[in-house]
Amino acid sequence: MKKIITALGNEKIYNILKQENDIEIIVNDIQYKEGIIEVLEKYFDIDFIIINNLLQGEISLEDLIKKIIKINNNIKIILIIEKKNEEINNNGIYKILYNNENLIRQIIEIINGNKYDIEIKNENNNLKNIISKKDKKIKNKLNSNKINFIKINKLILNKLKIKLFNINNKKIDNNVSRIITVTGPNGVGKSIISANLAKINIYSKNKILIIDFNLNNYSISTILGAKKYPIKNSKNILENIIKINKRIYLILGEFLLNSENKIAKEKIEKLKNNYDLIIIDLSPYNCVKNLIDLFNFSDFNLFLSDTNFLEISKTINLLNIFINKYKINKNKFSILFNKYNLKSINYKLLEKIFSEFKIIGYLKFNNNYNKLINKNKKNFGGEKKIRNEYLYINKKLK
Repeated sequence: MKKIITALGNEKIYNILKQENDIEIIVNDIQYKEGIIEVLEKYFDIDFIIINNLLQGEISLEDLIKKIIKINNNIKIILIIEKKNEEINNNGIYKILYNNENLIRQIIEIINGNKYDIEIKNENNNLKNIISKKDKKIKNKLNSNKINFIKINKLILNKLKIKLFNINNKKIDNNVSRIITVTGPNGVGKSIISANLAKINIYSKNKILIIDFNLNNYSISTILGAKKYPIKNSKNILENIIKINKRIYLILGEFLLNSENKIAKEKIEKLKNNYDLIIIDLSPYNCVKNLIDLFNFSDFNLFLSDTNFLEISKTINLLNIFINKYKINKNKFSILFNKYNLKSINYKLLEKIFSEFKIIGYLKFNNNYNKLINKNKKNFGGEKKIRNEYLYINKKLK
């Protein structure tokens, strides 16, 4: 965990940084330059200090930097400037950032990213050596970081001979219900992927149930345009189900809990008898016992990860908790990378990092998801590219 102090004069940024799991803010946000010196004389193990160059004080910014370095030569100074073209003497400053809409993300990436930089760099070098022996063309693409993802997708689809709607209108596994959980860090896209997995399966004439276990944020209801909610005191689990269309149904996770807020296994069994496919949109921050039960109930646990350094680190930490702390077999998880684009970590390197897990593939970043959500579309409509990607993912799941 990185120990930091801030001298920002910005309560919003301070509060967001304070909530980060891998960051420990030692004192409240410092409001004047001299206060920084007072704090550093009390605390000697600070990793980072974040300073706004407009911070009030009697001493100059240049003298302040010199005093900080004199007290703690190992501390990394991140300076926030308000004017983009402002001239700053960067002697002793680790990073200079311009105050814009991406500032918080940049600060967090700088603080949390350092512990992964050397490891990722080494993995990348090793990977390049491996690839160069196999295929020089792939090596050149890796070095330039310009891969034609459309061609790669077409090759994969052609090799697997995936045909649209070629599911033969059969129910899954001879009428035996399957349960798929979709989990991963917050903001990775669990809800939209859960909804789209349900949509892609309507072509097989299955009766599909989505269980929304994001208990503090029922976003799937919004994505699917659910306008009606069940009566909370209904004792019959089936009366709590929301009909989205003739194939897709939705139930809120709270209705599967008993009086002790634990999973009621008999309710799960009843749902399995009534639906061909059950997709659970699962927040990883539910009750530990419920998480373990749901993972064990499921035939397939799809773990989503974004594809930048910060989100990859969150994925690694979360998987370590599930496997090492909760003692869940790592073979229970399969990885799907979401929001993949040209600026993402190279896919070959991602495969190397997660080599211990089964990797399903990746879904490309697509702005058309917003259209699907805003219009509450119950199917993919004209979004052929998105539909094709989900047909491929669905084939891998089967």
